[in-house]
Amino acid sequence: VHITQGDYDGRAVIISWVTPNEPGSSKVFYGKSEHEYNHHAEGTFTNYTFYNYKSGYIHHCTVNDLE
Repeated sequence: VHITQGDYDGRAVIISWVTPNEPGSSKVFYGKSEHEYNHHAEGTFTNYTFYNYKSGYIHHCTVNDLE
């Protein structure tokens, strides 16, 4: 998992991760309290090939409007 700043104001983050065999979901659940994930953000995924290499599924999800 990789987390980066998602905007200039510091109110968003981009969460990235790789799944090896199947894309699955690009959804991130989050909340203000531990074990209370009452918000979610939907991301995207992509993969690529380079000669004989095929990457895993690379997911990126932006979580906006953070406090």
